[in-house]
Amino acid sequence: MTAPVPGWPVLAATAAAVVLVDQAGKVLALTALVDPIPVLPGVTLELSFNTGAAFSMGTGLTPLITLVASVVVLWIVASARRIVGRTWGVVAGLVGGGAAGNLVDRLFRPPGFARGAVVDYIDVSWFAAFNLADVAIVCGAALAALLVWRGVPAFGGNDPARR
Repeated sequence: MTAPVPGWPVLAATAAAVVLVDQAGKVLALTALVDPIPVLPGVTLELSFNTGAAFSMGTGLTPLITLVASVVVLWIVASARRIVGRTWGVVAGLVGGGAAGNLVDRLFRPPGFARGAVVDYIDVSWFAAFNLADVAIVCGAALAALLVWRGVPAFGGNDPARR
């Protein structure tokens, strides 16, 4: 029997790419989106700031959301070496990178540390405003659901070294 493929290298690369692309998109939005730019019917690039969670739920709970996002990112980092398989590495990288990308905003953007607003810039008129970090989180969650449904284990078996 072959040894399981470790997922952490893929996790690290995916998370780093998500954070970099997300933050680059936010910098571009902050500097270039003066006026809304229609992309498709009902889809506009428009700068907005979200102090709540996904889809502007929980506005005013920024410190709590910051704490939850921090715990998620730390749990993924702590679990990284136990993740088995490239696909689960992608899942953890998408979710962790997306959470980290939005956490950067919450920690370092106005109005202050751990109270910052997340930069959103993709506005779907019938749905919500969001950013690339949000897209990564949703794609990671959808892929995780598919893997769980198919019975693909995320972590190594009973080997104590894999725990």
